[in-house]
Amino acid sequence: MFSNLLSSLNENIEKLLDKLVFIDSDITTTLEFVLSNNNNVGIYYICNALIYGLLLYYAISYLLSRITFSQVERPTQFVFKLLLCGIALNFSNYLCSALISLCSTISSGICDIGKSLLHSDISFSRLIYDVFPNDYFQTNSFSLFSFDGLIKSSMSFGLFSLTVSYAIRYLMIKVLLLIAPFAILSLASSKTSNFFKSWFKNFLAILILQIFIALILLICFIVDSKDAVFISKPMMHIGMLYTLFKANTFIKELFGGFSIDIGSEMSTFSSLFRGGVPR
Repeated sequence: MFSNLLSSLNENIEKLLDKLVFIDSDITTTLEFVLSNNNNVGIYYICNALIYGLLLYYAISYLLSRITFSQVERPTQFVFKLLLCGIALNFSNYLCSALISLCSTISSGICDIGKSLLHSDISFSRLIYDVFPNDYFQTNSFSLFSFDGLIKSSMSFGLFSLTVSYAIRYLMIKVLLLIAPFAILSLASSKTSNFFKSWFKNFLAILILQIFIALILLICFIVDSKDAVFISKPMMHIGMLYTLFKANTFIKELFGGFSIDIGSEMSTFSSLFRGGVPR
């Protein structure tokens, strides 16, 4: 029963990981009907309506500044910024699609370089196949209580956890795409521009993670093919998995953004029942 569980787990993970990690601009096409400003519905329509609200807010602030002598932006400067933001927010899906395509092209280029040098696909599917050959858990060679069986069983559940983390990343990209028009509109005012900075930092970090994962996979295949004589393969595979887990942490420390590591999030959640949150 346990062998069937692990075999089924690896088979489903193999189909999902590459699709969840290496996204392209197709992810934006599924959101077009939500963003659409046709028929007076959609996020674009709401943001375009907010433009009039910002104009009204600025007009009141400008009139009050004449009484209170407070500093406000010049009318021409504010209107020009609002006009640019209004144009950009209506094309936010195309702008985000271009940024996603750029990151996808770079990550695909890294994988193509590895394929031409190592004559092997640089992908999670190939990595899983190398670690777990077909029917590995169904053969007599698999023993849960052996060192190799224990390592590979742990890796199966580790890969499942990694899949859930990348699924969270996939959903968060969609969320960030939906709020992109609001983030762009926030640039119109210096009082709300921090929202765009925070949004852009998170969006860029979560996309760069894809490039970093491609680099890690390339190194994993190089180490697996060149250093197999000098390093124990089971321990090397554990190191590969741990490095993939730490990829998000490294990107978070380097560029900022939020964490998609379910291990740390689950420990934070469970600590609530123990009376505190780890610092």
